[in-house]
Amino acid sequence: MSDSKESSYKKGELAKRILLMIAGGLIIPAAVVVPNLTLVLRPIIKALCKKHGVQRQNIVKSITYLKRQRLVSVVEKNGQQILTLSENGRKKILQYDLDKITLKKPKKWDGYWRLVIFDIPENMKRGREAFREKLKHLGFYRLQKSCFLFPYECRDEIDFITEIFDVSPYINFIIAKEIEGQEKLEKFFGINY
Repeated sequence: MSDSKESSYKKGELAKRILLMIAGGLIIPAAVVVPNLTLVLRPIIKALCKKHGVQRQNIVKSITYLKRQRLVSVVEKNGQQILTLSENGRKKILQYDLDKITLKKPKKWDGYWRLVIFDIPENMKRGREAFREKLKHLGFYRLQKSCFLFPYECRDEIDFITEIFDVSPYINFIIAKEIEGQEKLEKFFGINY
């Protein structure tokens, strides 16, 4: 394994891969957080070394980091203590899913506008700003500070995002047939009839 591939991992990327592997059903013995237990690490080391060229000591560091950050917890299953996702770990996995969200653009527009309006309290400013940034990132058009517009179906994605940022009670989703300045909006989204 060359050093270049090993060093190409961004900080936290290996921990993310391991967290996703646990979420995917890989059983990792809890004893893995104790140094020098090569036997219990063998399945995960083999999987990561073969597929991603990762060194054993980095796997141990990453798993120890996940435990310290309370992203994994220890549970007993069939008489063996194993690592499993904690509640914080499940939220982190959802965050990774959030990063992958894209909105599909159908070949033909259905003629309806989707408006997302929100009034998120000041004590939830971080969630509000993160939600607003995610809408911009997804390609929504900002009509006003707390009103964004999109021409295609996106209800499921908005519901998911509002749950992640814990702001769903403050969001309204509206479907409209007409909107002022429609020609400008159609041009912005590249809508052709």
